Amino acid sequence: MRDQGTYGFNLAVGTPQGDFAKNVNVAGGLDGFAALNLGRGSPVALRFEGSYLIYGSDHTFIPQSFGSHLNTTYSIATFGIGPQITIGQGPMRLYGFGTIGISYISAYSSFGPDPYGYNSVTDFSDWTAAVQGGGGVLLRVGRHSPVFLDLGGRYLHNGFAHYVAPGDVQPQTNGDILVFTTRARPDLAVFHLGVTIAVR
Repeated sequence: MRDQGTYGFNLAVGTPQGDFAKNVNVAGGLDGFAALNLGRGSPVALRFEGSYLIYGSDHTFIPQSFGSHLNTTYSIATFGIGPQITIGQGPMRLYGFGTIGISYISAYSSFGPDPYGYNSVTDFSDWTAAVQGGGGVLLRVGRHSPVFLDLGGRYLHNGFAHYVAPGDVQPQTNGDILVFTTRARPDLAVFHLGVTIAVR
């Protein structure tokens, strides 16, 4: 039986590239996708993809502000759409894809008297165009199962944007918070491992 498409979820690890690597060591998170074949069993599909990668986090205790805890998360969320080509219909399949879309880069803080915080604020955010290209291999789990192990990678190329590097959301003794930004292309080489399910 030929497939109508696939969908799946992955754990992802990103290695910063270019100037982004000067301030960021690694990014990690999740991505999900759905690919609709252009005709049942067609090797060509339209792929919709979204990912959320955290590239840093900080925790600061501020005794001057009634003993508050400040937790900051630095992240990139990317959404894209584009073609996917899959080679093979058997237990091992190769695929490649390209997408075009947007990335949302943000620094987000929560604060309160306990380490988990209860008030929250977006310290800084920016949007930029994003292009991705990648591929991988699918390995069927079981003889006739629609479930595949998905191992692959992609390159995330972002346009120039302002971002906040880990450590650059800085609480002050008077209770204010200073946010420092850097402008660069926040590019990442992303590797993923997860599960893909064929729709029949």
